Amino acid sequence: MSFLELGIPASDATVSVKAFNVVTDMRAVSVPAGAVMHPIPTGRDTFGVPVFAFLIENAATGQRVMFDLGPRKDQENSALPGTIKASDVIMPVERDITEQLVDHGVDLESISAAIWSLFTAATHILTTLVTCRSSPLQQSLCSVRRRYWKAMKRIRRAPCSRAILLAGNWCDSILTKPRSKSGGFKAKDYFGDGSFCILDVPGHLAGHVGALARVTPTSFVFLGGDGCHHPGMLRPTEKLHRHFPCPGHLLAAARRSISVKHFPPADAAGEFDLAARTTPMLDVSEEGIYEDKPTARSSIAKMGDFDANKDVFVVIAHDETLQDVIGPFPVLLNDWKAKGLKDRVLWAFVDEANSAFRFNDKV
Repeated sequence: MSFLELGIPASDATVSVKAFNVVTDMRAVSVPAGAVMHPIPTGRDTFGVPVFAFLIENAATGQRVMFDLGPRKDQENSALPGTIKASDVIMPVERDITEQLVDHGVDLESISAAIWSLFTAATHILTTLVTCRSSPLQQSLCSVRRRYWKAMKRIRRAPCSRAILLAGNWCDSILTKPRSKSGGFKAKDYFGDGSFCILDVPGHLAGHVGALARVTPTSFVFLGGDGCHHPGMLRPTEKLHRHFPCPGHLLAAARRSISVKHFPPADAAGEFDLAARTTPMLDVSEEGIYEDKPTARSSIAKMGDFDANKDVFVVIAHDETLQDVIGPFPVLLNDWKAKGLKDRVLWAFVDEANSAFRFNDKV
């Protein structure tokens, strides 16, 4: 199953993708699980997550953009300070993305734009490329401009607004007239050469987008943003089992480690049979923050097609498995295929030793 089956056109143009984790200690992060996923076994009411930001660089032109920025250290000065105060999310930051970029030799003035997967969420936008006063920040508005007009005005009035939005310089929607589709998602070719496409990934909150980065002519990184919040919301699927079979030792361990009380049905032996499970372990929470649950499920199913494709590595914004398997960050993701990163990550969420495991009662 190659990338061509997803409707992705061929091209020799590529970008580099470097992933940064803005929250360096997931153990210090606390997110209410019921806000995004279901079921919630006893003792699994919260979960710790990384918060990824991505530096994208076009190989031919050298043009740089950021995809997501992560939270600020001084969250009281954020563009949407109320979102932090009103939420139940604990997310301490030691060094925000601007500091991490400088630490690794990136000139902030060289970054031409920041693309927010979700401009109404604290974990994605609440920082700024402080010295980049001339950088036009891109955001997907789609139907958001009217819905979140009050929030946009709050951003303009925020203490850091001039650093984030030069003189209120809001670019129009990057997805107003998408030119193509990739894997069922509306897409817009950002650089115009097939190297980096912005994808309309609806369902979570209005205006949510993902991205598809071509890191070699035939391999890609799918940046899923908050399309889902845990790999168990994406996996398993029938296609995933077929193209990337779960390792035998994890299948055997899952029989005992995964609770059939929370994840029925049990097999004839009263145990969980992961090999027979062809739908994701976790569902979108009906009481949670996903605004359009059916559309969110549809988007997740489309993401699953990318996930089961041998040429695409899916990375969501808060995937706990990556910290244990890939770290330390920052990490260049261009050689994910040569290094076998996808094979190591795909089924890690059902490994009881991985921090992402949450499929039994915790005592």
